Amino acid sequence: MKTLLRLSDLMAAPCRIVARGCGWLLVVLMAVILYDVIGRRFFATGSFKLQELEWHLHGAIAVLCFGWAYIENAHVRIDLFSSNMRPATRFRIEIFAIVAFLIPFMALLVWFGTDFTWRAFVRGEGSPGGVGLPDRWIIKSAIPIGAVLTILGGLSVLMRTVVALRRPDLLRDPWER
Repeated sequence: MKTLLRLSDLMAAPCRIVARGCGWLLVVLMAVILYDVIGRRFFATGSFKLQELEWHLHGAIAVLCFGWAYIENAHVRIDLFSSNMRPATRFRIEIFAIVAFLIPFMALLVWFGTDFTWRAFVRGEGSPGGVGLPDRWIIKSAIPIGAVLTILGGLSVLMRTVVALRRPDLLRDPWER
């Protein structure tokens, strides 16, 4: 079981590394927004490219951090029913949800997102109208990358949940560190 915990930590590591990088992207996003707002308000210098960059940064940050949010239990969760259940029952539901829903859905996002990104790359897709950012494939690549990170996060939580279910002496809760 200790090996399973170490493997879980290895799978969670890329999610944490990317989330730290996205933390720095938030600083960049704030700087871009501040520059855009000040430019528009005081210097009448509106830019479609800046607005698209804001949208792209915001979207990439959100999608790339799903895996991290899952391993930190920081995602939206409806505890209306599960809050009254025994931990073992909650853990079994978590395992079922990861295997039946999270991994298959994210695998579909990887599959179709990769095709979506590849088509944008091959076509040289850019912003409509030609006034925004070129190379739309860059932002589209965040979809399959984020889905892979979410699968890694889900597998990490799955392993920790199995350990918590089988060996509560080692781990009482899958999200404890």
